[in-house]
Amino acid sequence: MVADVSPEDSLVLRPLPAITRIVIADRNAITRVGIRSILERNAGVAVVAEATTYDSVINAIDEHAPDILIFDLDLGDDTTRGLKICGEIVAHYSETKILILAETLSELIVIEALRCGANGFLCKDDLRADELSKGVKAIQEGDTVLGRGVGSLVAKCLGSPREKAGHLTEREVVVIRAIARRLSNKEIAREMFISESTVKFHIQNASKKLKSHRRAELVHRATAAGLIA
Repeated sequence: MVADVSPEDSLVLRPLPAITRIVIADRNAITRVGIRSILERNAGVAVVAEATTYDSVINAIDEHAPDILIFDLDLGDDTTRGLKICGEIVAHYSETKILILAETLSELIVIEALRCGANGFLCKDDLRADELSKGVKAIQEGDTVLGRGVGSLVAKCLGSPREKAGHLTEREVVVIRAIARRLSNKEIAREMFISESTVKFHIQNASKKLKSHRRAELVHRATAAGLIA
């Protein structure tokens, strides 16, 4: 015979509603599983959707209206598009906050992500589980979260007269020097320990600054300006 269950007892058996609803956007399945596992250990946190392409990020935000998007900008080797999506989310889905989770640190990408409206930037390479959980909580409470090394990098970039004058960053100079050695984007990425999309991003920005349209022209203009030997 089944024992009677009081109304009070039945309420205890129901799952508590999520206080913080999260969408994870990362093309690596293992990374997504790991993030979900870490975050859902915390009471009141639920991962409501996962995205693996740029288009599916917007679809997930539109459908689920999450509190936080955890976003790897390199979903399709196009960091520039990832940054544009950040701007779109800020403009059209202002209730959703954005935490960038990147493979490596790039000063220019960090600055551009924050300018586009990202609420936090963490690096996967040295990220601990408790830091991710604390970062999500802090962003939900309205704070800006910068991982280890990110804060000092931001301060350096914003305080550099060369940056304000629109000159090439150190990373851009390194990339142009590598182009001058006739290395491909893949080879440059491997040598600098960054993604190919980050290499493309540096090339695009350097090309805009030096008003060049081809790799050879980029090297020529940088050399003529005395920016590389």
